[in-house]
Amino acid sequence: MMEVPDLRRCNVAKVNRVIHAFNAIKPRNALFLLSERRLREMAYLKSGREADLASLSDVSELEMSDRRALDDAVLEMMGIKSKKRRRELIDALYAYLHEFFEVTRQKEEKAIVNKNKTKRKMTASPSDVASEIFEEIYQNEGRWLRSYRRDFLSLVRGKPATTYELPKDGEPEFHEDILSPGGTVLFVKGKKQIARINTASRAQGNLLVLVAAQGVRGLIRFPHDEADCLMVNRAFGEFISLRESRLNELIQARTANPDMQEKIYEALLQRIAESH
Repeated sequence: MMEVPDLRRCNVAKVNRVIHAFNAIKPRNALFLLSERRLREMAYLKSGREADLASLSDVSELEMSDRRALDDAVLEMMGIKSKKRRRELIDALYAYLHEFFEVTRQKEEKAIVNKNKTKRKMTASPSDVASEIFEEIYQNEGRWLRSYRRDFLSLVRGKPATTYELPKDGEPEFHEDILSPGGTVLFVKGKKQIARINTASRAQGNLLVLVAAQGVRGLIRFPHDEADCLMVNRAFGEFISLRESRLNELIQARTANPDMQEKIYEALLQRIAESH
């Protein structure tokens, strides 16, 4: 449980400051609490790409001025009037977060080194590596296990929705179709068409393709309203993009073989989908 300010009892000017700060930060994607350079350091060094590290950003979310402005506005709304005191609290909070995530990353790197040193009689299969990474995520980074049904469809809870049965097999492809004004999603395996779903709109079809591509199958609900589909697509798509980046970091830390990396990623997506 976490206490939050009661906006009905807050000073209107201070609430407006929070709204302004939030709107200023909203257009950009959130960064990690460690910089991209720090997160990829081990993988790049291991693959002999040390020179490429300099091209990566060394800025984390904790260095962003708009993030600090938002946190400062929230603290002021909560009753901390002194600007100096708010700055001290934010500095202390950011220092703690940086240290916490740096220590966590160092533990990850040590664990990876220890595992790499362990001699195995057989080379681990993509499925084995995927299961290993899944367990690591489950224990330490559960936020990457958020699901479409539980965490994103809830954004439009109570709104009209359409339920489609997504087949177990096949890759989803969106197609324009004169017989279906909203478009059609085909599920294809090789040259064979597994299923055909006529969607209510292009927005709904694009959302269906995004969800199905993550291994989500069976009876799945999708918002009927086009604006709702676009909102859920944007939120889920941003999450998928950030998760893909993090999964690839974990995979690259274990193998530099591109083919192996791709197979591990596919197996890991399947493992995540099954956990939902």
